[in-house]
Formats: sequence, structure tokens, C-alpha cells
Amino acid sequence: MKARWLVALERRPWVPAIIASLGTTLLVLSALALLAPPEFLDAAVALGDRQLALILLALFAIAASVFRISFRRRPSAEEEVDEGLGRAAPAGANGAGSAHPGAENLAPAEPRTHLR
Repeated sequence: MKARWLVALERRPWVPAIIASLGTTLLVLSALALLAPPEFLDAAVALGDRQLALILLALFAIAASVFRISFRRRPSAEEEVDEGLGRAAPAGANGAGSAHPGAENLAPAEPRTHLR
């Protein structure tokens, strides 16, 4: 049995995609700040705040889209069978759940309290 929060996340795949894209964006930016050569950082500063913000937003949007596509949940074969069972006829409708013939003449069953 799955936890309720996990079921809620499966219904809304954008939430984990946004969380993953936030982590990816922060990871890429911090890696560039730590590992990039100084000339690359000087060129990034020369771009200006507006261009850097647009690049950051584009990186976030692309990562969110990629994670949303990768987190798409495909229904399994078992779920398709389970959905089909919900539309099946009740057991009594086809005679499968009916009592044995002549069962009305049998004595009522004794309580089985000694088995508890």
C-alpha cells in the first residue's frame, strides 16, 4: 500500500519535475561557479543581469520539461485488469454466488466461538 503523499505526487507529475529541475538548476550553476575557468566567469558577468536571468530561466524551463516527460507514469497491465473488474457484473447476476441447491433445508451453522 502506497503512502497518501506518494499517490498525490503520482497524480500531479509537475510537482516532482519542478523540484528536480530546481535541484538541477542549482547544481549546474554551482558547478559552473566552482569549476569554470576565470575567463568564462568574466564573460558571464559581461553578459549582464538580464541575459543571465534569461539563461537561468531557460535552463529551469528545459529541465522541468525534461523531468516532466521522464516522470510520466505509464499504467501497468495489472491496473488495466483492475479497471476492467470494476465494470464486471456482480457475482449473483450470473449465478456464481448463489447458494447450493437444497441449502435452505440445512440446519443453521453453529457459532464458532471456540476457534477464536
